[in-house]
Amino acid sequence: MKRVAVPLGPTRSPITSSSSSWYFWRAEPYKMNLLGNMTKKMCVFGALCCLLHMFIGTNFIQSLLIILVAFDVTGNILDMIWYFTPKHMLPDIQDKVVIVTGCDTGFGHEFAKKLDSLGVLVFAGCLYSEGDGARALKDSCSDKLKIIQLDVTQDDQVENAVKTVTSILEETKQELWAVVNNAGILNPGEIDWTPIEVFHKIFDVNTLGQVRVTKAFLSLLKKSKGRVVNVISVGGHFTFPLCVNYCMSKHALVSFSNGLRQELKKWFISVHTIEPWGYRTSILNESQIDSFCQNNWDNTSKTVQREYGEGYLDEVKRTIKEIMTSGAKPMSAVHEVVDALTHATVGKDPKMCYVPSFAGFLLKVGLSILPTELFNILMYNRFHKIDNSKPQSKKMK
Repeated sequence: MKRVAVPLGPTRSPITSSSSSWYFWRAEPYKMNLLGNMTKKMCVFGALCCLLHMFIGTNFIQSLLIILVAFDVTGNILDMIWYFTPKHMLPDIQDKVVIVTGCDTGFGHEFAKKLDSLGVLVFAGCLYSEGDGARALKDSCSDKLKIIQLDVTQDDQVENAVKTVTSILEETKQELWAVVNNAGILNPGEIDWTPIEVFHKIFDVNTLGQVRVTKAFLSLLKKSKGRVVNVISVGGHFTFPLCVNYCMSKHALVSFSNGLRQELKKWFISVHTIEPWGYRTSILNESQIDSFCQNNWDNTSKTVQREYGEGYLDEVKRTIKEIMTSGAKPMSAVHEVVDALTHATVGKDPKMCYVPSFAGFLLKVGLSILPTELFNILMYNRFHKIDNSKPQSKKMK
């Protein structure tokens, strides 16, 4: 059978090129970004080595220690500097086309409005395309923004979204620049009394939803050599009680994003992650979380309920509300996440990983260097516990 090469754009596909290494260095954005980052890291690394050398010594073991410490902190120093340096957008931002999932409420809703204000053609994927969130977007945005029905767990809706986007791109003579995977859900509760169906649902939306949408739009991204932006969470690196299923799904997304980044480099498609802490968006709606917790509890066995004792569920609900009140940032701070999403999607020299707000970055670094044992103790003492000093928890009626 005769093989036919399908052109992907003005340049040859890196897959079929016989000189892929040479072709890589022709890609100006990759070349400049990589060289720039390497230069900055080498400068900081060299300065750190010199400073540590002055204070520690010169024998082999000490020199090795200097190198390891310098390597470890160089990236964090550059990341800290980034928060205080000016951010620039792409010069042709008004020619960009972006699809965003989960635009009914929260981050996706505000981000869609921000992109629209910058002149970007936005396809706002909504779980309810005729719902209040979609109508609010239509009322507050320009006619350029397109609302599309998109449940990321439904193959047919994802396929229809691809067809809709492709059709409009053919009319406007544009290319899809970025896919922003934002849709996600939270359903808290302890592992012991959370039904397995809830785990399935969490993974289907949070994890497989991003995989499903990304795979569906990859052919369009290959033409533009654009970007994939995945909203993850710091829960992708740390596991917190009462939302283990959520953290599990986000851990999987970290792995997915890392692997995707490596595999798509040959197509010059970059992959970026956003890792926010808690914000009081609709995902942290108190009445909804109460309902989820109650439903999970009601669907567990009476034996498990008796083991925890009467009143334990109320304590869990109270603890979650306390964490939401004291730990989660107000809705007015959501601009931190929106700004990170904007730079990752249409900014110059985007970072691979964004932790919105400098305080959030410091907290992530601080937790990452804690010994596992100490982190577990802190989490255990932060959340509600059963008093096992008593002979038996109070039985359920």
